[in-house]
Amino acid sequence: MPDRSGFWPAPPAPDARLEGEGLSVRQLPPVPQVMVSGATDRFLAARGLGPAVGLLGQVTPERYALRLARYRMLVAGVRQDHETAGWQDGVATTPMTGALAVLEIAGPNGMALFARASAIDPRLSSASAALDFAGVHAALCRVEGVLRLHVDRGLVPYLFDWIAATGMAR
Repeated sequence: MPDRSGFWPAPPAPDARLEGEGLSVRQLPPVPQVMVSGATDRFLAARGLGPAVGLLGQVTPERYALRLARYRMLVAGVRQDHETAGWQDGVATTPMTGALAVLEIAGPNGMALFARASAIDPRLSSASAALDFAGVHAALCRVEGVLRLHVDRGLVPYLFDWIAATGMAR
């Protein structure tokens, strides 16, 4: 089998960050995340969480839920063991901590980056936090004035390259 290791970019270092005028992008340390399907309200109530938010919804940094579809959400800040995951009481849970990374986009030019990465008008509300960001399926919310982008961990090198290619950050 041919060696394709040189074809793929090396993943960014855990403390990697891109900086530009009015823009900072960094990958957060692993954030506990769980994909929930089914009776999402029951899951939220059992853990004392508020309702799941849609695109660019304001959330607390410790624990929050992002609505992805009618009966599907991504919950951040809640741990789920693989042994207890699965279908219980009308709720299906899947641990996603290792599968999804969280990028923090901060600074006054964060929304300008959002405008380049998506065709969505940020002034319009959406019940779903899911979007295509620079051609990558992701979920987006706001935490204390910064954007949090939940994205497939394997696509982080691509997103860092894409953001650097915009010229907004290096």
